[in-house]
Amino acid sequence: MGKMLLVWLLVLLPSSAALAYDATSGCVRCHGDLAKMQDLGAEALYLDPAQVDLEVNMKGVPTCVDCHQGDPTAVTAEVAHSGMPRPLLMVNGKGLAGQAVTRQTVGLSPLEPQGEGPSALVPKMDPALAAKAGITKVSGIYWHDRDPVRFSYRPDIAKATCGKCHKVATEDFNHSSMGQLHFQRANRSFSEALPGPHNCGAWFGDNYARIAADTSVPFSEAQNASGDRNCNQCHPGCNDCHFKPFKGQGRHLFGQPEPVSCYGGQRGTICHAGPMERRRGAGFLRDEYAFPGTLYAGAHKEQGLDCLDCHSMKRHDPGFTASPQARASCRRCHAEIVDAVANSDHANVDCASCHIDEVGGYQFTFWGPGDWSGMETPYAKHAGYYGVRDFPTLIRNPEGRWLPYKPYPMAVLNQKKGLDPTGVVFREIPSRLIPAQPDVGEETAFTVSRKATQTNDALIIAGTRDELPGGKAILWIQMDKISHALGYGRDCEGCHASHAQQAISDFRYGDSRNVTAPFTGSYRIIADEKGMRFENLHTTDIKVKEGRKVEDFAPFVAFPPDAWNIQGIDFSLPFDDTRYAKSRADLEAFVQQLDALQKAAAGHEDRLKELSRVRAVSYHNLKAARDLLASTEDGHR
Repeated sequence: MGKMLLVWLLVLLPSSAALAYDATSGCVRCHGDLAKMQDLGAEALYLDPAQVDLEVNMKGVPTCVDCHQGDPTAVTAEVAHSGMPRPLLMVNGKGLAGQAVTRQTVGLSPLEPQGEGPSALVPKMDPALAAKAGITKVSGIYWHDRDPVRFSYRPDIAKATCGKCHKVATEDFNHSSMGQLHFQRANRSFSEALPGPHNCGAWFGDNYARIAADTSVPFSEAQNASGDRNCNQCHPGCNDCHFKPFKGQGRHLFGQPEPVSCYGGQRGTICHAGPMERRRGAGFLRDEYAFPGTLYAGAHKEQGLDCLDCHSMKRHDPGFTASPQARASCRRCHAEIVDAVANSDHANVDCASCHIDEVGGYQFTFWGPGDWSGMETPYAKHAGYYGVRDFPTLIRNPEGRWLPYKPYPMAVLNQKKGLDPTGVVFREIPSRLIPAQPDVGEETAFTVSRKATQTNDALIIAGTRDELPGGKAILWIQMDKISHALGYGRDCEGCHASHAQQAISDFRYGDSRNVTAPFTGSYRIIADEKGMRFENLHTTDIKVKEGRKVEDFAPFVAFPPDAWNIQGIDFSLPFDDTRYAKSRADLEAFVQQLDALQKAAAGHEDRLKELSRVRAVSYHNLKAARDLLASTEDGHR
């Protein structure tokens, strides 16, 4: 009996030792009393303090107020909660255009998933409360370190909460490219040559005067603020990456980021679902996050890899999308293949150029008049042309590397200034001073600059047009480098059947703010020695909603068919046809030899694995594969 008791004590001691919460705290006495919370109509805010302590896993440090602030000695809720940061909901409705409200406004529910999918944490509205507040839609939920006016990340809140225990990490993040939105805030104008007009638009933020001066129609501060809120929702703070209620394992669960964290943590299709799944169309998760959701997610997702397996953080800064450390991570699993490619004719061809085929997301995007978060504005982002491009277009970057892109037509309307046509422009950012935003807790200005190859994103200005009333339209080709959803490589003929590159985009548009019924369409993109052309654009009937103009969201109807065509740039794939034909014949003969060897090795697993390695290398470097085969055959003589 004594031994059994000792065993139970040893089992219980570790968890019991962790239960170090302050039972005298007013936070614990109130929120730890289920009956009291029920009487107050706030059962969703009841928390078992012992369970919270286990989830936080810091043995009673920090206390409730270290993270939530407030006054634990107060006897009234008003004083106890004074100055507390809270989760915020972004809502639309009567007089509401993406504004923030607290959860109480639509009815409290626990911070727990309420179903599956990207928006599982977005609370369901109480119809009576929503009607009383004039709210028609909740588009997302945002954590405590956000500004209740602008949805910006608040570095001062992070310092006062997370920074108490994680001072260095918090300071590093507060000065990182992500924490300060370096690159988005460098996009000061739609009509600036560098970094050029961007799919994400100009930085609305504290940039109203400049954008208004460039806009040819009335543009108010309220409209600018609506754009600012929409942009800020996608940019993260500490909680966005580390707070994990989406796992359904507790409302105080924290940990290292994982793919769902990077995609918004089930708070709506935000964060990397935007730039990767929507804009670039080659995201990591795909599935229900993708647009459309029928695309292959890729071998790395299937193998259970996380974002941080390839994208390591340095001083809490993720670096750049084209960072060498992300590319170098391929070697950890594919060293033999990486070496084979590095010593082949394809040494300057990026892995993704061959191993990504279909690309989803936007097939058009236009900034024009429309409803954005419930507010009419000249700068609504009309990006709902979701579809599939059957092949990326390969383009050589300034370092000479061939990379995959999804070029697609874009335009911004209602401009006073225009831009002249250009060649391929890689999105470098000239050095510029970004002023601090004291209203959201920033303390100092900072300088931003970026080299062309730090993201490898590009654009081509197609020119400026005057067909539409109200001002100029700047037309450009958005060319974001794509990276994820890697799988089996293209067949050799995918690149070498022709020097010209061709692809088909199919899309569906169903934004009910602009059309009464969805329409579909397609176009062909041709990139060859003559330039880049978008041909054979066809759509089904576009049924425009009353009060809207088709050119607001589909300005291609007003422009000539060649409006986005580019001449004088050679986009053809350079290779020697005769040499390719011989190389292909040699490869096919070698693969037939491997087929025979594998058939003869049936039942010998070690030999079959060796031959499988040889086969994988052969598609990347035939000479290396022959050498590898010879070395393996020596062991079987």
